[in-house]
Amino acid sequence: MEKKSLSSIVYDNLKGKILNNELLPGDKLIEMDIAKELEVSRTPVREALSRLNDEGLVENFPRKSYIVSKISMKKAKDLYDVRTALEPLAVKLLAQEGIAKRTQELEDIVTKLIVAYEENDLETTKKEIMNWNAALIRLTQNSILRDTLFVINERLYRFANFIFKDENNIKDVYDSVSSIYDAIEAKDQDRAFDLSYKYVSNIYPMLESQSDYKMFRF
Repeated sequence: MEKKSLSSIVYDNLKGKILNNELLPGDKLIEMDIAKELEVSRTPVREALSRLNDEGLVENFPRKSYIVSKISMKKAKDLYDVRTALEPLAVKLLAQEGIAKRTQELEDIVTKLIVAYEENDLETTKKEIMNWNAALIRLTQNSILRDTLFVINERLYRFANFIFKDENNIKDVYDSVSSIYDAIEAKDQDRAFDLSYKYVSNIYPMLESQSDYKMFRF
């Protein structure tokens, strides 16, 4: 039980660093160094790395070495294409329901988002945008759609920090989320769908516009 707990701690630590680009694609992950930093034995580190490998966040090489996995721009575009096809449907389904007791979370997130943006608190703005994306998926009652979007969103998470380095991108996404929320609240399904489609289809070009996006290109 203790080993499992330690393994989870190591897993959460490494996964958080990978998703937030504190560990970058191609970075080497050395068991001994990780164990020393987190003050654990190598066994829970090995278990955590194996779990991350199963999820595609790290890659295993001969002699049991690992690196943070790379994502090709081609694969990223493919993921965004699928997200563009599916997320507007999730938004449309939510617009059928509007803002009710079950979907109150969306209003709470947008309220915090507006306050953060108006106060020029960009870190909180980015956090609430992430929360919005996660809530759209979590609140979708179509289980197949929800599970598919969850996998796509998790694989694309690492790109968000690159996109949000540009404050113009933050503004564009903020405006889009605000408009989509208004359409959901008004139960305007067609407008919600169209706004969501436009929003998601514009995200990949934001990624390509970043000067260091080529670190993902192979």
